[in-house]
Amino acid sequence: MMKNLKYIALGILLSLGSCDTIDFGDTNENPNGAGSPYTADLMAGAMSRFSTLTGRDYLTKPTLYVQWQTQVTYTDEMRYGEAASSWYSYYVQTLSNLQLIVDICSDQSKITPALITQGDPANQIAVAKIFQAVIFKRLTDTYGNVPYSEALKGLPNVSPKYDTQENIYKGLIASVKASRDMLKSTAAGPTGDNIYAGNIAKWKKFANSLIMQLSLQLSKKYPAADGYAATEFKSALANAGGVITTVADEAWFTYTDDFQNPWVANRQPDYFLSKEFTDALNGLGTTSNTALDARVNVFARYPTRQGVPYGYKNGSGTGKTGMSTKIWTKLAPLPLLTASYTYLNRAEAASLGWTTESVTDMLTNGITLSYNTLDNHYATTISSSAATYAAARVASISGSVTARQVIAEEKWVALFPSGFDAWAEWRRTNFPRLTPAANYLNNGQIPRRYIYPTEESSLNGAAYATGLSGLAPTSDNNTSKVWWDQ
Repeated sequence: MMKNLKYIALGILLSLGSCDTIDFGDTNENPNGAGSPYTADLMAGAMSRFSTLTGRDYLTKPTLYVQWQTQVTYTDEMRYGEAASSWYSYYVQTLSNLQLIVDICSDQSKITPALITQGDPANQIAVAKIFQAVIFKRLTDTYGNVPYSEALKGLPNVSPKYDTQENIYKGLIASVKASRDMLKSTAAGPTGDNIYAGNIAKWKKFANSLIMQLSLQLSKKYPAADGYAATEFKSALANAGGVITTVADEAWFTYTDDFQNPWVANRQPDYFLSKEFTDALNGLGTTSNTALDARVNVFARYPTRQGVPYGYKNGSGTGKTGMSTKIWTKLAPLPLLTASYTYLNRAEAASLGWTTESVTDMLTNGITLSYNTLDNHYATTISSSAATYAAARVASISGSVTARQVIAEEKWVALFPSGFDAWAEWRRTNFPRLTPAANYLNNGQIPRRYIYPTEESSLNGAAYATGLSGLAPTSDNNTSKVWWDQ
């Protein structure tokens, strides 16, 4: 870093100074004195920044790696070109804003009436730390070992250590549990919360569902039904706060003219849905699915449902389909954590023997709620087809087609267009069975991670070396595996 983290303090000041809603107080007060912190703006800024991150590193590359989309103009990312990737925007004005909320609300000298009007301090801390876990999960899933325990301690430490991915995951699970238990339903939620508008009951459900997601991501390392990951999963599922089970419980990003859907910042003619993805939706045998999946009507632009073959240097999108304008438009909402994904996680946990829940019931609920939430958020009418499609997918579990394969393939569809989550799932399960790009630029393997930012090896060399030590093989390539993938 750690040129990047040197600017965290500046980023925090900019986030404070750019908010129209700050009360500057009496004009007779010392203009050089410290003002009252406006934590609501810090929280809203962090959530809005994270939900609008765009471009190749922050949005499109994972959708290419899981073969949802294909490129026909600039094809290096689709063909696995190896280039360093930035993580600057995860740390600055996102994680750093949230940490400032934690620091302010933990300091009794700063607990003023003005601060309390922005939400109960404990609830502000808890929501900030839960959302930090979302961001840190993406960071470590994307790179491997990353700055975590020292990353947000600020100057003069501009060369924080890299924590191991194992310690990061265990730290995140512990942090989300503690934050969930800190939440107080009888007190005001954060006013800067633009996910749940301060609804503490929903944040508890989100926290438990997030713990289940975090735990299941460790299934390769802790597969046993009585192991660490299963224990944490079951504990979250049984928690009195509940989990996300309905569309109303889900976490979605909503957009305005000021904070727009991040897809609109990209050039739509450069991206098409892949033939591999559209074939799977059309039941043409790319996956174990042989039934028409009506979600193709939400994901794909008309008049065609046919995608472009994936992974070729020279491809044509003429007459082919791209991502639907129901999703790729400035005010269209995007999912953060849904009931569908939570039920599919429960289905997988049951298939692993972690719980005694019915695999088929959980799978059916996951598929049905995927249809329902698309209708709810994109004004479509596909839910009437959900039961038939779900029954066909349950029936496809037979012989060599395992429940885990079907569940993983359904996650691949249900997570669209949340590329980072889908990429993490694919790396862990290796389903669906994807064929690497034909005209590859690396060693011919689908990427398993991003390459560390360019300046890390020179400005934070000792920590960078420990980052490499957590990879297999221990080289800064996009085909090296992170810890949970080994």
